[in-house]
Amino acid sequence: MKKFLALLLALLMLLALFSACATEPDDASEGNTADVDSAGDNDADTGNEAENQTDDEDTSNEDGPVEVDPLQLEYMGRESHQWTYTYEEAKQQNFETLAYYEELLLDKHNLVVTISPIDNEAYQTTLSGYLAANTLPDTFISQSMMEDALLVNTMLDGRFADIDDIVACSPDGTFASLIADGGKMSYLKAWSTAPDNHWYMVKNTDNGAVGLDMDNDEIDYLVEFGMSNWYDVCIRRDWLDKLSLEMPTTVDEFKEALIAFQTNDVNENGAADERAFLGFGINNEGNGIGTVFSNGVAGWFGLHRDNFVMDTQDGRVVSAIEDPGYVAYVNYAHELYSNKVALIGEGMAYQHAVNAAGNYCSAHPQYPNTMMTVSTGDPDSEYEPMPIIQAIEGVKPHLLGQATVSSARAISFSPECDYNAAAEWLNWIFGEDLFMLWQYGIEGMAWEWNDDGTIFRYRVGEELTEEEEERYGDMWCYAPWCLFPQFNTAIYDVTAATYTSIDEALEAGEPYRSGMTTFEEWKQQNSIYNWREISPQERLMNMMNEFGTDNILYDITVNFETLATEDEAKILDTYKSDLILYLNELTTSHITGQKSTDTLEEDLQYAYDNLGMQEYTDVIQARIDRYLVTLGREPILG
Repeated sequence: MKKFLALLLALLMLLALFSACATEPDDASEGNTADVDSAGDNDADTGNEAENQTDDEDTSNEDGPVEVDPLQLEYMGRESHQWTYTYEEAKQQNFETLAYYEELLLDKHNLVVTISPIDNEAYQTTLSGYLAANTLPDTFISQSMMEDALLVNTMLDGRFADIDDIVACSPDGTFASLIADGGKMSYLKAWSTAPDNHWYMVKNTDNGAVGLDMDNDEIDYLVEFGMSNWYDVCIRRDWLDKLSLEMPTTVDEFKEALIAFQTNDVNENGAADERAFLGFGINNEGNGIGTVFSNGVAGWFGLHRDNFVMDTQDGRVVSAIEDPGYVAYVNYAHELYSNKVALIGEGMAYQHAVNAAGNYCSAHPQYPNTMMTVSTGDPDSEYEPMPIIQAIEGVKPHLLGQATVSSARAISFSPECDYNAAAEWLNWIFGEDLFMLWQYGIEGMAWEWNDDGTIFRYRVGEELTEEEEERYGDMWCYAPWCLFPQFNTAIYDVTAATYTSIDEALEAGEPYRSGMTTFEEWKQQNSIYNWREISPQERLMNMMNEFGTDNILYDITVNFETLATEDEAKILDTYKSDLILYLNELTTSHITGQKSTDTLEEDLQYAYDNLGMQEYTDVIQARIDRYLVTLGREPILG
């Protein structure tokens, strides 16, 4: 009897699994009748033709295989209007990339995706309306468009499809292989896990193609680091030369250079406006680049990028305001502020174009090669990366990099969608075909393979006109988050590589190889910009080597927080706003001199006693711990 019951239970489980992957008649997408017919759910209407056929009837298809109606899916895309064209404009102009996208999707996945673009400003409201009316589209952006508490409650109420059930419909597909144990994206499920240990959303990964494995005998970092995306402080080298100053190698030399720039009116505009944009007083509640601590200079004092952030060494939650170098940092920042060479409320890393445009930005934290191309209005301007500076003896400096695995958004699926279609769409948006189209455009029209396996890209003004480039070049000009979620799985990039040392990267031809060039080709392509001998990025790599890569601690711009439980969400809601504001104002007051650091210990104790600082920290840690455990790492709280 036990064996019979076990067999019956197994059969019921298999039936449930297959029913999830099949489309029921009431839920079938328009035109998607193949699964309905094959499941036999239309027997009442068809008379169960399979049983009623006579022996004389030939049921074979002499003309070839039976055509299967395409799977159907509706995606609620987000139109951010930061691109050259909207999705509708691209359709109206018959972009070849769009037509080819749809052709490949149908040919390789038998899938047609209907796009419903929603303006970014209206997306959250629209999604809330669909939730309230219980009319969710098949797939949509969930995280970042819903408050965490609502997101979790909606998931636990069964309003979103379980991603495991979708993956089960394509167990050998691309997406399933990527998230399997040992897969390139095995972390993805851990990161997206809900409090019930299921997952109902797929977070975007934004993987970098070329990375550095900075592990050493003492540290096993949680991530790899992008090779070319370090937020190093870049300084106006042409201004140093103009005043016969050497490149600063200490914090005092940096301060003296900034003061000299302003005192000597080095930009010759008659105003004492030369200053560094270092983000003093700017904080985005731990979610942004360019906050008061993530400005490069704070890293010289060994500070983490913000408060309540994940240390990449082991996943523990740390706060910059409690780092050993905090007092020395804010005192130094006060010296810069008092000399008016760094102001409060300006300096976001991604405002570099605006900050530099007036020809008064003396220093800025950004990627070195990015600062090389920034426009200042001065044809002689030249930003160059500064060496790694250790401000405090015995305290290793930190270098902040953009995470090669970063996520602020995720997509989810309605439980009423066609799970087969959803599975194929995950295979598509995480697949190589889409990556190549997204990154490079149409093969043979925008690029082609060289004999050595590299890619030759047609260039505007040589092989292509600007109109042709837009029509069948890469899809950056209109596609992100509207046509498909921007997962950007760069593991497929033809230059993808992970290096275990700077020397190994240099020997492989980096940082030029990742741009599919040699140094000579890079030099020719960037001849209009001011740089010296080598690219600014290679200069930074050499300086990292000279300082000793094991003598630097590396940060990234993201936490690996899983979703909060209901109790955790209550703690966050209770303390977050007042606590973050208090700490931000405290640091700003230290930098401006309105408050002394002599009372820092008492001020922090107030946050613990009255603003829930320990409870808040523990919630962030618990959410990261669940990620660590899923990956087989040790939790911090135990």
